[in-house]
Amino acid sequence: MSQGYARKATRNVMIVYTAIMLYFLYFGFDRINNIQNGTRGYNLVPDSIPLSLPLGGLTWFWFYNFANFAAFLPYGMFVPLVARIRFLSFLGLFFIIISILETLQWATRLGSFDINDILTNLLGVTVGYLAQLWVPRRTGTLKFLGKVFAASALLSFSTITVVHGVNYWVEKATSVEAGREVGIDILPVKDSPALWDSSFGVFEVGNQPVEPQVNLYSRENPGSRSVTYVLDGKYVTFSGYMGVPDDINQGNSTVIIALDGGEGGMDTITFSGTGSSDIRYFETDVRKVREITITVRNEDEKLNTNVLLWDLILTEIKNRQ
Repeated sequence: MSQGYARKATRNVMIVYTAIMLYFLYFGFDRINNIQNGTRGYNLVPDSIPLSLPLGGLTWFWFYNFANFAAFLPYGMFVPLVARIRFLSFLGLFFIIISILETLQWATRLGSFDINDILTNLLGVTVGYLAQLWVPRRTGTLKFLGKVFAASALLSFSTITVVHGVNYWVEKATSVEAGREVGIDILPVKDSPALWDSSFGVFEVGNQPVEPQVNLYSRENPGSRSVTYVLDGKYVTFSGYMGVPDDINQGNSTVIIALDGGEGGMDTITFSGTGSSDIRYFETDVRKVREITITVRNEDEKLNTNVLLWDLILTEIKNRQ
């Protein structure tokens, strides 16, 4: 394979790849239909690179952060093969471009601006660049490309392992003591509040009896709505339960819990109202989180919500002033 043909083929592949990336940045994951629930979340202060080994199992949150890293490896691997550009110039140009794309996501409510995401993207580009630099240059050979992919995989695993270790020790050094627990329903909201039942009663989810102890998202809430609660970085963890009651015989619901307006804050949880849904428990770290947005959306035309949420609890940071 000639170098000229290989360079042209690589350029064409990267053009197609970039088009796919732009699609997912602005149109994928049902962004257009969810724009009415979008919040202009942003984070301008870097605090960590959200990469880790999946020791606790594969979750959407882990996959989202890993994709933010891995999806940008090809730019570092292949752009230097089709364009002569120094590493620092390449990194600076890429930083400007991805910052513009993130700003457009924020301005259009199709996503959020998060400096931690940008740093993760830059790390992916850097690892890809080092991988192609590590392999002796034989442009145009399949053997060369195979070695670049292998080097990229090895460097990626090493990088994620190091970041995981650094995050662990930083978290350990900056750990805080948990204080009292409070229900999210008593927190101030940025928009119209959700309805919470004052008396709970007992209902069944997946033939299991449920009796809430702290709060219960009312069935009188609209089938589709979004509400944002203000945390101001005062809490350690956020946890709770959700599920579709057995007396809901049809219709699907989606629950999205986003931290500081980011679409990757937590799992996107989809429920099928068939009377056999399981109870879903969740728990996430919310240190430094300013706000939580809970979006509940019916996939059918039922006026009231299909899914219930209960015992949504925040644990305070002890002795916080």
